[in-house]
Amino acid sequence: MTAPGTRDRTAADACPGVSRPFAAADGAIVRVRPGGRPVPVDALAGLLDIVAAQPDPTLQLTSRAALQLRGLQDPLPSDVRRAITATGLVPSAAHELVRNVVASPLSGLDRFGHGDLRPVVRTLDAALCADAGLARLPGRFLFVVDDGRGDVVRESFDVGLLALDARRAAVLVGSPDRGFVVDLDGAAEAMVGVARRFLDVRTTVAPGAWHVREIVDHLEVSAIDLPLPREQARPVGAVGDHAVVAVPLGLLTRQHVDSLSRLADEVVVTPWRSLVVPGAATGLGRLEEAGFVVEPGSPWLRLHACTGAPGCQRTDVDTRGLARALAPALPPGTLPVHVSGCERRCGTPSSCFVDVLAPRSLADAVATVTRTTSPSPHPSEDR
Repeated sequence: MTAPGTRDRTAADACPGVSRPFAAADGAIVRVRPGGRPVPVDALAGLLDIVAAQPDPTLQLTSRAALQLRGLQDPLPSDVRRAITATGLVPSAAHELVRNVVASPLSGLDRFGHGDLRPVVRTLDAALCADAGLARLPGRFLFVVDDGRGDVVRESFDVGLLALDARRAAVLVGSPDRGFVVDLDGAAEAMVGVARRFLDVRTTVAPGAWHVREIVDHLEVSAIDLPLPREQARPVGAVGDHAVVAVPLGLLTRQHVDSLSRLADEVVVTPWRSLVVPGAATGLGRLEEAGFVVEPGSPWLRLHACTGAPGCQRTDVDTRGLARALAPALPPGTLPVHVSGCERRCGTPSSCFVDVLAPRSLADAVATVTRTTSPSPHPSEDR
């Protein structure tokens, strides 16, 4: 069976990329996907150079560990395309929309997990880019690589990998309860094989399908009984010799990147709008001065917002401004709080969250958070 409506879709997904910008009220949107790999700090600086003259000269960190530029000239000038490509973050122009890979950000850097899965991520990304047919994957198709700690396998994914020990892993198909076990050495190729199978089946069953879950019953994948690892708190601050820093509202500034350049050559972008800065534990003070969040109790670890006005034409609510005003007044709690300008609720967390929908004032936002007892389960599609 397919999900309702998948057979009737006639258009591709609208996920933006260098080759396919999305036209918004404030200009063109481009999303750059690191493919699960570390991002050179120089590349971040290069992307910021592109948006430096805009009213909002920031980079957005997305819920799929990607980097997003907004407010670009529409149609996108060729020199902007060349500048983005020159950062080295687009190794294959044909595959840039499908390099959606989220991996355990601290894999190989701390004592958790079953080992260092960074080589698996590199092999997976290279295999994706080497297969011309895989360029046909939808822009919302997501791969996750979990080293066994259970952090990213809880995200909504199409093809997942969960390390079971230092030598074996489960390839998960659409959800944690369907899949098969492989040796880690062959894990990347097994994941790519599932993606190829999805494309083959989709052609005849549901050409409009974007996700594995829409046609999973046709993929002939067995059930698998794998208890997920106990969910761990997402660290912020020092992790051994390394630093994990959150970015308020996921908006990376020049000041942020300048501070990073003094401490590291590359960073890991997480799907939680934060960065892992290798070897930077002793530089937490400087990172905090630059505007990063380094303390576990910060309200910014819970607070999210869509783009809102004036960047989005669907709303007149300044969601970011309201979120900034809400931060010091945020009522106590543990659930994420997401401020949305309209019913699309773009960029919501993948877990349950407090839904602050189109508030007209700070008082309205505070009241919504205070009285909410039933969190919203809306999943994020990284829109």
